[in-house]
Amino acid sequence: MGELAGTAPDRAFVTFACRSGELPGLAPAHVVIHINFGAVSEEPEGDVEALKDAYATVTHSFSLAMAREMGCEDDGGLEARPSLDPA
Repeated sequence: MGELAGTAPDRAFVTFACRSGELPGLAPAHVVIHINFGAVSEEPEGDVEALKDAYATVTHSFSLAMAREMGCEDDGGLEARPSLDPA
């Protein structure tokens, strides 16, 4: 899931390194995609882990699309499918 990723009941983030001819400099840019799904004042009902997995999947998909759009070498190290198992 990139260099670093995390989820909570109301947000998720993915970071990845992007080396691309579209970006200035020789060093890879470190990109952070942070998606906030709205303020949660209390713990959501139901399966919170499934909700967090869904948020991680959406954020990973968006990050992969951004890496491809930016022309990142090796898709910024992002796999085609997210890994939802904690490292």
